[in-house]
Amino acid sequence: MSGRMFAAKLFASVGAICLVASFAVASLMRPFATLAELLVLFDHRMFTVWNKAEHSTMATWLWMHLVMPLMVRPAWLVPTGMGLMCVGAATSFAWGQQSARR
Repeated sequence: MSGRMFAAKLFASVGAICLVASFAVASLMRPFATLAELLVLFDHRMFTVWNKAEHSTMATWLWMHLVMPLMVRPAWLVPTGMGLMCVGAATSFAWGQQSARR
């Protein structure tokens, strides 16, 4: 099996797992539950981690411009985005393999 075909199958598998996980999160949590709520549901110590990160002068920009916008998004959106990117990568690798055969 070539490296491109292995990568295509790997990305397709990871993409499928992410899409199934996003469907499970969307089905099992309340509608429009945020990613922050999901993380707190898994680990209650996240409040102390967020408090330390929010008051850290070194990570203020990272916290305000990267982490916080993700935390207010729906919980199902992150695994869906990752799944779609993986499926796109799998399609790209598989398409390149098919073009090389011709």
